[in-house]
Parts: sequence; C-alpha cells; structure tokens
Amino acid sequence: MEKFQLHFFREKSRKLDVEAVIAFFEVIEGMEVEMDERSVRFNFKHPRLGYEAKFLIMPKSQVKDIYRLNPSFLDLNFQLELPLLSPDYFANFMFEIVKKMVTKFDYFVYHDSFEDVLPYRYELVMKVFMLMKEKYLELNPKYLYDHYLVQKDKLNSMLRYIDDNLELQKFYQEANTYAPFYYFLVNNDHKLRVAFEWKYDTLTVIPPHIDFIFLNRGNEVSIIDYHEFLLQADKYLDDVPGFLKNTKVVAKKNLKKVNKIFKKNKFKKVIEILTKIDHYALID
Repeated sequence: MEKFQLHFFREKSRKLDVEAVIAFFEVIEGMEVEMDERSVRFNFKHPRLGYEAKFLIMPKSQVKDIYRLNPSFLDLNFQLELPLLSPDYFANFMFEIVKKMVTKFDYFVYHDSFEDVLPYRYELVMKVFMLMKEKYLELNPKYLYDHYLVQKDKLNSMLRYIDDNLELQKFYQEANTYAPFYYFLVNNDHKLRVAFEWKYDTLTVIPPHIDFIFLNRGNEVSIIDYHEFLLQADKYLDDVPGFLKNTKVVAKKNLKKVNKIFKKNKFKKVIEILTKIDHYALID
C-alpha cells in the first residue's frame, strides 16, 4: 500500500539525539523499537484497533529533490510512514504523536507536496493526508471492490467506540451493563451493515450507527432492524453521559419496558444474506 511520508528537519543542525527519541517512544503504548546497521525503526501498532505505522531513522535522506529546499533546514533522515488508506481516526492519532514530538525536539516538517520545510501545523498535515487518500482512491477504484467506503464522521465514531470499549465496560461494570462489540457485515449488494448482539433481558449499551440488533434469547437469535426498534423504544433509552452522540444505554428502570417491546412487537423480517468482515475493510 502507498505510504504517506512526513520528514523531520532541524534548523541549522543535523543533531539527532537517538537515545532521547527512543526514550520518547518507549513510553507510548503499542510502540516497539528495532534497530540494526541499516536503520532505527519505531513500529507502532494501535493496541485496540490494530492499525500500524512506523517512524524511521535512515542512513540517507529519503527526501526527493532535497536540493530545492531552504538550506537553513537540515534533513534528519527521520520520517513517519503512515499507510495512505488509514482511516482519519488513526491518522489523527499518529499526527498527535508527531505534534508532541516536534514540540519536544524543535523539529520542522516536510512533505513532498509542500513548497518548503515548515513548522508543524496539524490542520495542514491532516488536510494533505486526506487529499492524497481521496486522490489515491479516485485513481485506484479497484481497491473498493473488497473494501467499504464509510462517511468520515461515521467511521470516526465507530472506531472511537471500539477504542474506548474497555473504558465503557469498566464504567458500567457496577451497573451490570454490557458494552457490546460491533459486528461489521456486508450483504449481497455489497452494502455495509452494522450490528451488535443484545442478550435478551440484559442491560446494554447501544453503539452508534447501528443497522441491526442480533437479539439473543438463548435458544434463538433473531435479526431486528434497529431503526424500527428505535421508533418504539427511543423514549426508554438514555444517552451515554459525556460520550459519543447516538450512543445509548438501557437503564435498569426501563429494562422491563424494552423487554416488552421485544416480546409484543412483530418486527419486519430481515431478509438479507450477511457476511462478516472486520473493521480493517472500512475506509473513509
């Protein structure tokens, strides 16, 4: 896959304190340090989402046409490599690490699309990343045959829910409320469907952007259209405080009322053949 490369420079100095950089990265969860005579590699794997990126210190400059750049800024042969089709949520995570690093070590940054080396500006770097991703998908439409395009805000919310799921589980542990995981599925029309399992008569968090509920009654699992359910149950669902919009929770006082909706209502039968995928197949 194509990589988004961001190069690091210093003004009037090539000094790169490798030990200090290692110390900076070692405290980041999911970061591993490798080194040999060819390079120093800081390999990052997001501990909950699994997306990967790396920072590299190389023996030679990787900057194209470096001769045309302002000679006051010197290349450190140090760069970030981020897969170009990473979701914006993960790119944002990595660019926040970059922000802390360049502030700590007084680095400047350069990308091939820049006219020159610049002070780090998150908004600019993120904009360039998104434009390059958009252009790549435009030029390589085949990539979408086995991947699924999701609106940016929607995918951002879903990935944040996955990222924060463990914290939600801890928050609701005393209330015996379950924070379920997503099921990502596609139907025969290549359309994405988002679902979760709800164990009947159980207090539960409802993740954002749901299409289907897999209602588990022990010896029977039925598929329920979430929006059809919501028409009747919305008044019995509370917003999760201080969390993502459209993330709901069933309070204990309302559980019997929600159970009654599941019991009494004859929901429209969902007739779709669904195939499970994982979140790596989703792009924005």
